[in-house]
Amino acid sequence: MQEFQLKVVPTDNNNFALELYQCAYKKAGEKKRSAAKRIGRLKGQGLVQARQAIYTCLKANNYDPKTLSQQRQTPYVLTEESGVNLALLFQTLQPLSKPERIANIAAGVQAMSNEEAHYWFAKVSNGKRSQALRAIRVLLGD
Repeated sequence: MQEFQLKVVPTDNNNFALELYQCAYKKAGEKKRSAAKRIGRLKGQGLVQARQAIYTCLKANNYDPKTLSQQRQTPYVLTEESGVNLALLFQTLQPLSKPERIANIAAGVQAMSNEEAHYWFAKVSNGKRSQALRAIRVLLGD
């Protein structure tokens, strides 16, 4: 199973951003695995609009959503399913600003089956990233 980490990054005026990292697999014979790769960052309006999806993800990984605050220093460790869903959410919402579109995409990503989410994640990660993200936004945005 692939492991993901959700980290809280403090910003100005008691606000924070969330960063999602994909942890590398530990290779045979290595004592430590290589550094995690940052997949996305969500802040501002996108973070506010996606908070319900983030709360659902935290609950699914046995975390209390009330622990999500600017003071948190330890990352949340997420399962592969939760991490893939959040990765899609973070990457599709990052450049958007229209609240209605953000809400539609967040609801669409949450409604995806595990297989569908993995399909889109593979497209975004290994295929043509901008085309796959545009396709998801068109598919779910309206």
